[in-house]
Amino acid sequence: MGKYLGYCFLFINLACTTDMEVHTAANYEVVLLPDGSQVYLNYHSSISYQEHFDPRILNLSGEAFFIVEPNTSIFTVTTAHGDIKVLGTEFNVKTNSDQVAVEVKKGVVELQTQYDKSTLKRGIKAVYKDGEQAIRKIKSDNAYRKWIRSLKKDFKALGKELQPTLKEIGKDVKKAGEKIGTALKN
Repeated sequence: MGKYLGYCFLFINLACTTDMEVHTAANYEVVLLPDGSQVYLNYHSSISYQEHFDPRILNLSGEAFFIVEPNTSIFTVTTAHGDIKVLGTEFNVKTNSDQVAVEVKKGVVELQTQYDKSTLKRGIKAVYKDGEQAIRKIKSDNAYRKWIRSLKKDFKALGKELQPTLKEIGKDVKKAGEKIGTALKN
């Protein structure tokens, strides 16, 4: 009987997971994830993740800058060309039809492809192209900063500051999550 209850719970749990998706066209988008991490989506990009964001796995197509909240669980960005894994850091990922490029602003990240794995620190850019067996490391050109500056300029024109607003929202989301978690335990 207990075995069947476990299967029933697993089935109900899987049936209740909802995928969240965010797409941009000719616009930027700022997304606050359930764990408090922030995603800045560039034009013509998209992300998807499970609503509860546990495990911390996100799918990316296009380009996004991430500010990842430190946590004991790994934060993973999956792309068509490989996965990027971190615990808490700031980095940019840009994908297109034949490559993925990763630049680190702060902290350390790991890029893993089908053929290779590489650890990256600030000032290094890693590029993996389809058909190649290795990840190339080069000096970071910080190209992502241009679109991030443009995004900040657009938000400032709207009378909004990104960091303070997102941090406040993040605190509220975290508090609400803790209250719900406590209520569910009781």
